[in-house]
Amino acid sequence: MNKRERILNAINLKPVDRLPKTYRASDYISNILIKYFKINKENYNEIQIYKELIKKIGADFYSSGSKLDKLSTYKPEYNGKKPSAPYIADEQLFYTIGINTILQKDEKHNVTHEIYIDPPWADYKSPKEINQDKLISKLDLIDFGSMKESYFKKHKHGDGKAQNDEIICMGKTSSFFMICIYLRGMENFLMDLAFNSKMAEYITKIVGEFCLEFNRRELNAFGKYADYYGTWDDVAGNQGLLLSPLLFKKYILPFYNKLIDNVKSLGILFGWHCCGSIHEVLPMMIDAGIDLFDVVQTSARDMDIEKVYRFYGNRIAFHGGIDVQKLLIDKKPKDIKAEIRKIIDLWGERGGMILAPSHEIQPGTPIENILAIYGEINNYDK
Repeated sequence: MNKRERILNAINLKPVDRLPKTYRASDYISNILIKYFKINKENYNEIQIYKELIKKIGADFYSSGSKLDKLSTYKPEYNGKKPSAPYIADEQLFYTIGINTILQKDEKHNVTHEIYIDPPWADYKSPKEINQDKLISKLDLIDFGSMKESYFKKHKHGDGKAQNDEIICMGKTSSFFMICIYLRGMENFLMDLAFNSKMAEYITKIVGEFCLEFNRRELNAFGKYADYYGTWDDVAGNQGLLLSPLLFKKYILPFYNKLIDNVKSLGILFGWHCCGSIHEVLPMMIDAGIDLFDVVQTSARDMDIEKVYRFYGNRIAFHGGIDVQKLLIDKKPKDIKAEIRKIIDLWGERGGMILAPSHEIQPGTPIENILAIYGEINNYDK
């Protein structure tokens, strides 16, 4: 099997020749590994550097937070005004609808992180203060056709079809719950959901309409080329949901039912990323039609890999499973290999699992622990 076939089979719960795997890490870790493998940046462009890196490691793909193939992920371009300092144009395109983002520097490791601050709707007391038209009108400043242009520029010597080492990914500005939080503020929005139904209903209505219209235009422009639609919504923490299952079912699930139907009507696979302990709503999302759940954060409550397999192993595919918070940082290579053997023994070659770090590998992770992830898979004797 080539990389593409292996990943697509795994998502579709079909047999694979071996457990597929992806690499995802912070830029800090990636640069350490590029130096470790003596990859000369002067000899390659950015995509070639990362293709060489995953080849050296032994991974199938370089994944981002919610996309399986970061190197083949396409998003539209925004033609409106860029934010003024200290705010930045964030990777998720949230800035296009007024969400404020800054870069926060980690002095210890000399890296930066995008942080969302100063929610613009935080002080509103009633739905009347929120301008619905201002949100939806931003779509006219987004060039969705640029996705196709970027794709064919990359494939200018071919017929436009995905290559054997590509999974064509899309799915921006569809993080419905997170957009509500970043516009309103987390505490405010959670209070709205619990105690202010009029405000909650209005916010979820107009944000949902915006996201679905964004999705409709995105699919019209690029859906015929995409394999995978990935989105993320962190509705849970390490100990459980941030809102009750009933509130999720009332306010969040209806949006996802529509989004998933739109995406899958074009034959595109749908992946949903959520950190934390997610058992209380994952069955709802499986019933809604997601094909893959990411990230399987095994350090969260009740998310140990055996339980995940027992509950959902025959119903849906998974991406992740290797804990970055404790296992990769605190344990030894032998412990990591033992965890991977456990996963291999559970899923084997029947499909349904793409093994990967449960999030970006963080600064402070020993190199030998990272290499242990992929070496154990590649040495697996069928």
